[in-house]
Amino acid sequence: MKRLMLATSLMLSTALTASAQQAPSVKIAVLNDQSSSFSALGGTEVVDAVKLAIQDFGGSVLGKPIEFVSADHQNKPEVALSIAREWLERDNVDAIVDIANSAIALSVNTLLGQNKKVGLFISPITDRPTEDDCNGYGVSWAYDAYSVARSSVRAQLDRGGESWFIISPDYEAGKVLENTVKTAVEEEGGKVVKAVRAPLGTTDFSSFILQAQSSGAKVVALTLNGPELVNALKQIQEFGLIDQGQRVALTVLHQSDARSIGLDALKGIQFASPWYWNTDDASRRFKTEMMKKTGNAPGWVAAGAYSATMNYLTAVKEVGTDDADKVLAKLRDTKINDLFAHNATLWPNGRLIHDMHLLEVKKPGESADKQDVFKVLATVPAEQAFRPLNQSKCKLVKK
Repeated sequence: MKRLMLATSLMLSTALTASAQQAPSVKIAVLNDQSSSFSALGGTEVVDAVKLAIQDFGGSVLGKPIEFVSADHQNKPEVALSIAREWLERDNVDAIVDIANSAIALSVNTLLGQNKKVGLFISPITDRPTEDDCNGYGVSWAYDAYSVARSSVRAQLDRGGESWFIISPDYEAGKVLENTVKTAVEEEGGKVVKAVRAPLGTTDFSSFILQAQSSGAKVVALTLNGPELVNALKQIQEFGLIDQGQRVALTVLHQSDARSIGLDALKGIQFASPWYWNTDDASRRFKTEMMKKTGNAPGWVAAGAYSATMNYLTAVKEVGTDDADKVLAKLRDTKINDLFAHNATLWPNGRLIHDMHLLEVKKPGESADKQDVFKVLATVPAEQAFRPLNQSKCKLVKK
């Protein structure tokens, strides 16, 4: 009997050891631009934020250390696809975070669907991964063109800005934002006088600004990002558009933009944002920890990446597996409230809805903290901020 019990014990121990060895580790990757046009908006700051999330989570899940990798796609679609394919098909990456650049996000989204792996989109503003191209594996965590453009347009129309001139970047995200702003302005009773597109990498916006100046439009809307936004705003100041009575409206503005442009050029400008660090204690704690790593207050891309990673890992732990379908089902069943996403729900199309904020750029000297550059004017409830689910084009949404 003792020999039987000993043999049984050894067999059970061996089985448990083998099971533990066979259990997959969870591997998270950050894919974004770390050296080109979009690098200042997220870049290595996102890498630091995801590493911080893994650290804060405890560093392990399912009995094994959480693995982490990152790569710079250099804003090149062919580079991004090559990296993503290698990660998903050979390196057993379970979730890819950020995926800056909307055109790149669309291609990577297809790979995610083919490999049944999770994509936690933060930077891309296109809504196609949750609408026409939805496949159930791409999750848009932070924002989209609808949520930011609608809030920005409404704020300007309420102040009498009924005529608009739009300057957009000539790539996927810019086209999406331009069309969204146009639709919002027209549906709210305003008029778009003209819309123009500047090639990616444009440094001289003088011809576009002169067109806006001569158009007589009350609002000049910029859907630009990164260095292009910085250059356009500086030249707008040089041409004196604001001094002459035209308003400058932005659909998106980042913490890094405010640092680069300066408050003098931005003061009083309003825009919609999914997050700002000085809104609650949890956000302020995140700001403190990120400043230890980067020296600057984090932007919403970093906060969104931290939030997405933490919630993903929590779901993995609760379902006991990294199986994408089970993890996503758990996320859809969870009411999310954290430092980034308030009153948040993950819809079947992959869109995370949450409260959005209307922010205004502070005047120089208005805050004792030089990192505190925005103030919250209003909060838009999640259900009002995002496109209603019954209007979704996603085939996974039951009508």
